[in-house]
Amino acid sequence: MRQLYGLLTLLLIPVFWVGLLWLSLKQPGYRQNLSRRLGRNLPTLELTNKPCLWIHAVSVGETLAIAPLVDRLLAERPDLDLLITSTTPTGAEQVQRLFGDRVHNTWFPFDSRTAITRSLDHWKPCALILVETELWPELIHQCNLRGIKTLLLNARLSERSCRRYGRLGHLVRDAVKGLDHIACQHVSDAQHFQALGASADHLSVVGSLKFDMPKLGLEQQRDALALDLGTRVSGRPILLAASTHSGEDLLVLNAFLKVREEHPSALLWLAPRHPKRCDAILTLITAAKLTAITRSSGQPMGDATEVFLIDTLGELPAFMGLASAVFVGGSLVEHGGHNPLEALVFGKPVVSGQFTINFANVYHALEAENLVTVIDDEDALAEALSQSLKLEHRERYAVEGPRFVDQHRGALNAQYALVETALDA
Repeated sequence: MRQLYGLLTLLLIPVFWVGLLWLSLKQPGYRQNLSRRLGRNLPTLELTNKPCLWIHAVSVGETLAIAPLVDRLLAERPDLDLLITSTTPTGAEQVQRLFGDRVHNTWFPFDSRTAITRSLDHWKPCALILVETELWPELIHQCNLRGIKTLLLNARLSERSCRRYGRLGHLVRDAVKGLDHIACQHVSDAQHFQALGASADHLSVVGSLKFDMPKLGLEQQRDALALDLGTRVSGRPILLAASTHSGEDLLVLNAFLKVREEHPSALLWLAPRHPKRCDAILTLITAAKLTAITRSSGQPMGDATEVFLIDTLGELPAFMGLASAVFVGGSLVEHGGHNPLEALVFGKPVVSGQFTINFANVYHALEAENLVTVIDDEDALAEALSQSLKLEHRERYAVEGPRFVDQHRGALNAQYALVETALDA
């Protein structure tokens, strides 16, 4: 099966190339250093003679998830060079924004034998960390041949993804068995990995790194943003629609119009998951007869501003810290939802659609403690947002939200220990 996979990856390289060029029409970053995706023309490491730890974080979400671990490694293991590979331009930008030149960052190679072997020959990693659901058969196989320890950290695998991977038979089964350890977020994730062939002694359930976000650092980002915005939003109820996807923006705008009937001074902060959609969203805002400005324009928000379109990356957690309530996008359409914890760490009321499979266990726990309002249409969204602005509702979240996050911390220590064990092996 792996031989067939190798042949397919070789044959699909032209398709992969065309796909990147197509994506680059909207995101030019996909065209940058294309040869690196085949393991060619890779940047050189400084001649420090330090071992290189390779961490692969696909895009923004995975980069944010692994950030607490990277920060700890930077603080406690100065004897290591850290390489973080990304698949998307937004992921690469997030790496640069969070870590700057403290880490090396380049594209993740196509999972073909030649691209992988070139990359491994160049970087010579002492260990490999994959994040969340990354199962790359050729990469894992080549690492096994070279004796490179491979870890899957902050691992999650939904039932749907488990079924999809299961159709690939021995290819995925061998990749899963090739991992030295899988640190799962929840028991259900471990069960799904076992169904794919992982042995119990290579599995642990340690929780999610997303709970171990550095609260002090987030508060500092919030305070810096508040200083930047000044008094331009003082006293106004602020609704933040975070990480919205196509199909949700119009629902959010219509719900906001209904909220304004009860709260006429309300301000909507709208942050699409992909800023490239902002032009289309501005068209929707104009059609709704609302006045808007973008974050990147640098224009000040005034009393007449009704929608503030956040078309920048890396600032969303800080905006959550200043909002009155947060709708977490990707949940009114079948995308699977996004992380609600950054809102809760600031004690903000959370509203979500019903499609939350990406964070199913987190949302189940939140529903059990009545810390999320789940809705299914724009009328329910409007009602939930209006409810979220009530003082007693906000006061409860201000106490219970941070408590919920704090009681689930601990995954960082467990997963850092796994990395140390792999490095010492």
